[in-house]
Amino acid sequence: MADPPSAPAPGPTLAAKLAELDSELEQLNPPRTEQRAPVQYGKRAGDHIAESTDRLTRERTAAELRRVREQVVAALERLQGGGYGRCEICGRAIPEARLEALPWAIRCVDCAAGGPRRG
Repeated sequence: MADPPSAPAPGPTLAAKLAELDSELEQLNPPRTEQRAPVQYGKRAGDHIAESTDRLTRERTAAELRRVREQVVAALERLQGGGYGRCEICGRAIPEARLEALPWAIRCVDCAAGGPRRG
């Protein structure tokens, strides 16, 4: 089995991405000091629809940021454990170009695309 590619040191890149994600999540979900009133619909429903849409958009964005954050944390753990740069499915080295583009990648391109599994 070939060694993982010698990509640039991923640790600082991953740590910076983790800090960026934490900052974005904090901005999307500021601490609540007041209880949020339920959205009510009436004669001025347009105001409430905009508020609801904004809230749903923030929640979906936060969910995606949390998903990426979990991947970054997993990549940092793999880096510390010696498994960084190897596909979690087929065990082959993840191409250097993929790791440069997506340092938290845990699958090679074929396995990420659901292609044939090699092992």
